[in-house]
Formats: sequence, structure tokens, C-alpha cells
Amino acid sequence: MRSIFRGIPDAAVTSAALLLAFGAALRLKEFGLDDGIVVLTVALTLTLARVQRGASPRRRLLGLAVLPVVAVATSGVGWLLFRHLAIGGPLFALGVGAAIWVRRFGPVATAAGTLATLPFVAVLITPVAPGSGGARFLWAAVAALIAFLSVAVCQLAAARVGLVRSATPPTAPPTASAPRPPTATGLAVSDRMACQMALALGAAFLVGRLEFPDHWSWTVLTAFIVCSGNRGRGDVVHKSVLRIAGAAAGVVLATSLAGVFAPGDPASIAAVLAVLAVASWLRGLSYAYWAAAVTAVLSLLYGYYGQTGADVLVTRLEAVVVGALAGVAASWFVLPVRSGDVARRRTADALAALTDVLSAFRGHDPAQLVAERARFDDSLVRLDEIAAPFRAHRTLSRTLRRAAPHPADALDALRACAEPVGALAVLPVPPEPGLAVRAKALTANVVAVRRALGRRPGPPRRALPAPSPHGPAPAHAALDRIDDALQRLTAVHGHPPPPTAQPQDRDPAQRTS
Repeated sequence: MRSIFRGIPDAAVTSAALLLAFGAALRLKEFGLDDGIVVLTVALTLTLARVQRGASPRRRLLGLAVLPVVAVATSGVGWLLFRHLAIGGPLFALGVGAAIWVRRFGPVATAAGTLATLPFVAVLITPVAPGSGGARFLWAAVAALIAFLSVAVCQLAAARVGLVRSATPPTAPPTASAPRPPTATGLAVSDRMACQMALALGAAFLVGRLEFPDHWSWTVLTAFIVCSGNRGRGDVVHKSVLRIAGAAAGVVLATSLAGVFAPGDPASIAAVLAVLAVASWLRGLSYAYWAAAVTAVLSLLYGYYGQTGADVLVTRLEAVVVGALAGVAASWFVLPVRSGDVARRRTADALAALTDVLSAFRGHDPAQLVAERARFDDSLVRLDEIAAPFRAHRTLSRTLRRAAPHPADALDALRACAEPVGALAVLPVPPEPGLAVRAKALTANVVAVRRALGRRPGPPRRALPAPSPHGPAPAHAALDRIDDALQRLTAVHGHPPPPTAQPQDRDPAQRTS
């Protein structure tokens, strides 16, 4: 039950930001603007609230610098989308692709690129062009500023009173890892993701314009959603399935609400905000809830502007399916990123962090142990980001055939280490010879699993020595639980290959003269 209610505080903060931005955007209509400025502001607020959650002051300042500038440029692209789609479509695809490509230049560029995509998404969600005349570009910047301030005020106030977490403090610097092997194409992952996104959006614009001239934005939005944050081909397929399932549920929900609100009814806007609030809460449980809510919200918005009818909803669902297929095709056949490679990389990072946790524990350094535990927890969060597709594939494969070790088992095993690692970080453990010996042996087992993961030769994983009868039982129990998890990892990845015998170690009779 705790996991169901865990997202309520963040959802409440997002809802407060939406209400604040909505109220401020309504005042902008006094300057002769249409409803597009309101929808644009709310859409920017909704997407920004998720990206800026727990952000540091530096990250927020980056958003303040990037959002208004990109919003102005995107406003011009949005105007072209509504009036000259043949020009606006390619510019949109290239703009989003460029925002992904800049991630190759480091964390700051990655954050800036992520923020830069938000106005592009908002343009797709907005059913009418914001503003009119040359001033539309400046009003887009004002909408971005309203969204930024609404999110910043609500999130910082909530963090101040302890309702949500504040900016994550810096942890110990990560240990150096082996350089990543070059891909077969020689391109960075961000380069491949940018190419996939640009081609998926281009295909979605083309097919959407030809097959769904009045609903092409649904095709493009779906292609963007399933390709964004690409963590491998399996992740894209998984999001596509959830997007289609959620869209189908959203169509049913929107159909049931179709006769409740008349076009132009202000109550439909209140329904939109309510659905978004619930969706922000349920998104952590499954992306399907979010997909259903987005479909329902867009249907309500379009209904507000007079586009209703069951036939329209069915057409939108068809557009969603086509957009999902465009995203899957691009990620699967164009410079693909293998899900297994992503999982191995993140598993290796988590095991490296676990090695540092055990080293700090053996050195009896409480401050360092707390810092290394935080870094290990961060690595588990990155594993959780990719776990859902693997778990779904495991369920499907074990339904169809005999159970066998699966990569999802390795992810679950590492997640099971969170509690014992946390126990080690808070136990007041004095130096004890037997405990130090077992911790050293456990460290060697972690190294063995890391070598097996990288297919590097080394000694196999071995059983831990028996705990000393007078040692601290909770610490020994935590070490045993971590070793049990390593045993499950070994079942998935095997033992490292044996070291190659050196010439001086061979039998003299086998040496050549």
C-alpha cells in the first residue's frame, strides 16, 4: 500500500503549480490573447514539474535561461505546424533531434537538452496556436516564465516544509570504470537516439499528414513519447504497448465524458486539471495510467474547442497506434541500442558502487560509508528505470516456456541489496577480525561477478567463511543477504572465465624447446 500513496506529495505539488500557472495564464487573456496561451502555459508547467523535481539551484537557473529562449523559437515552429506543416514538420523533427544530440557534451548539456524538448511537447499538446501576430513569440516566453516560476515556487516551498525531497546533495565522486567499448557504428548513444527520434518524428509527420490530416499531432506526440528517454529497443516496445493500452483506456474514458461537457464549457477545464492531478499521482505505478490520462485530457481539450464524436476518438486511437509503430521501427532498425547492453552497463555501475560500500565498511569509515551508500542507491534508481521491460519479458517468457535465469532476476537481486546495504551504513560496528574477513571475501565475490559481467577472466565466486559466534549478528546477516543476491547474479551471468595459464606456469614437459 505504501507504494500506492508514495507519489501523492509530488502529485499535490504538481497540482498546486498547475493551478497557479493556470490562474496566471488566464490573466494574459486580458491582453487580447486566445486560449492557446493558457494551454501552452499549463502544458509547459506539467512537463517542467516532472523534469525539475528535486532539482538543484543550478539546474533551476539553467531552466530559467533555456526555457524562454527555446519557447520563442518553438513558437515559430508551432506557427508553421499550423499553417505550413511541410516546413514546420521537418523543423520540429530536427529541433527535437538536436536537443537530444547535445547530450553528448556532458551533464549540463544533457540537462539543457532535456529542458529544450519541453516547449516542443507543449506545442503538440496545444490544440490552437497561442497568440497572434508577431507578438506571439514574446508571449511564448512569458508562458515559459510563468511555468518556471509556478513550478519553482511550489516545489521549493514544499521542500522547505518537508513535503517533498529537496535538491539531492552531492555524493562521493564515482569511481573510475573501464572505458566503454565502441559501438559497431562508432556513434555515441546520444547520436543514435537523436537519429532515431528525428526519423521517427519525420515518419510520423508524413504518415499523420496523409492518413490523419486533422489529427496528425496524435501520431507525432506518440512517436515522441515512445522514443524519448530511449533505454534500448525493449524499453521502446514496452512504452509503445503501454501507450496504446493507455490510449485505448483514455478513449473509453473520454467517450464516457463526451456528453457531459458542451463545447466551451469551463467545467471541462476543471476536469482536465483533475485528471492531470490523478495522472501525476498514478504515473509512478505504471506509465499506462499516464498514457490514458493524456488521451483523456487531449480529448477533453479538443472537445472544448468543438471536436467531439466517437468516430473522432477511434481515429485518434488509430493515429496513436501508427505513431507507436513509427517509434518502434526507428528504434529497432536505425542504429539500435540493445536493451541487454544498457542493463549490463547499469548493473556494472551498481556493482562498482557496491564494491565501494564494502570497502568503506571494511575501513570503518562511517562518513564515507554513508556517501557510498547514497551512490549505490542512485545506481539502483537507474536500474529501476530499465527494469519494467525486462520484468514484462520475463513474465511472458516464463508463461510460454520453462523457467530459466533471466536478466530481470539480476536486476531484482541488486534491488534486494538495498536493505542490507542500508543496515551496514547505520550499524555501529566495532573492528572485529571475523567480520573483516567475511567482508573481504564478500568484496572478492562482488569483483568476481563484475568480471563475469564483463567476460573477463578471474577466480569464481566462493562461499563466505562461517560467521564468528561472538561477532555482531546484524552485520553478519547483512553480509549474508548481499552474498545471496550475488549468487542470483551468478546464476544469470555465470562465473568469470578461468585465467589463461602463463608459460612459466605450465608443466615443463609441455614446454616447447
